[in-house]
Amino acid sequence: MKDTETIISAPVHTDPATSPLLSSSSSSVPAAARDDELVLEDSDDEFVDQFLESTWQDGVETGLTVRWPTLPLTAPLHLSTQLPESSMAPLFDGTGWAGTRVWKAALLAVQYMEQEYLSKKQDGHNPLSLLELGCGLGVPGMLWHRLQKNQHSNNNNSTTTLFPSFYKVVLTDRPSLLSQLQGNLERNFPKDPQIMADALDWSPEGVRKLLLRLNDECCDQGHNVHDDTTTTNSSSSYYSFDICLNCDCIYEPLYGRDSWMALADVLITLAEISRRTVVITSVERRTADGLENFLDRLDQSPFIGTTERVMRNDDDKHHIIEVYVTRPAN
Repeated sequence: MKDTETIISAPVHTDPATSPLLSSSSSSVPAAARDDELVLEDSDDEFVDQFLESTWQDGVETGLTVRWPTLPLTAPLHLSTQLPESSMAPLFDGTGWAGTRVWKAALLAVQYMEQEYLSKKQDGHNPLSLLELGCGLGVPGMLWHRLQKNQHSNNNNSTTTLFPSFYKVVLTDRPSLLSQLQGNLERNFPKDPQIMADALDWSPEGVRKLLLRLNDECCDQGHNVHDDTTTTNSSSSYYSFDICLNCDCIYEPLYGRDSWMALADVLITLAEISRRTVVITSVERRTADGLENFLDRLDQSPFIGTTERVMRNDDDKHHIIEVYVTRPAN
């Protein structure tokens, strides 16, 4: 694995608001916090004021407004951060709470993708489809979809965006977060069939089922979506994404060893199916996070070609973010 780093200097923020559930323990993180502590809040007020704004009701955060610097001010994302009672995690289940926040790693991933894949994209190129794993609120995928629609409209001097119907942005996470995710999609992208939410089991079988179903849906519409760089004999039966994104999904003390192993196996399956899909992994570094073991598991697969660290942001020594790009074997 080699480093080909990009330095991104735009402001970033780990957590746009203090969780009412954790206010007694994490609303004021001591300066001497240990490296192995899961620090869930930062204090970058400039970033919060400029890009993220919380909505509160009776002392409880109920929503977020996300404004991206290269998108029109009239087109922010309005997100509910409230889970329905049936989906509420236990009080001290950090994995459930983490899925309702916007993290620094997610925002830097969007900045990297915008710089590398949109700024350099030539006019007339098809939009790049995206599969987001462990998406939580789904902010990176939503911003990616909106950025592409905005670029297409600007390039064509049109207020309407007609993308090929086989283009998709699919945001995936655990079933308990799906109702919130679908509600936020309906609020921000009404009647837009090209961005959707889906529950995904992190297993080779789970991702294969998803890609088979997406391909069947496109075929029903008369579109052939497999590319010319597939790697398995049956790969023409699977939908092929341009980008697969995962943000802050690797932290062994919180999610466990089985979680990053399952994530690696999903990414290896994607590489087995298609040589087209580029994987972007954005992660905040923490002590014993398991990232090196995750990368080793990828590198050991014959279906994985290269993994490069393309960006490291260490402006805040307590929240160091690294972005990796993984490409399938030729």
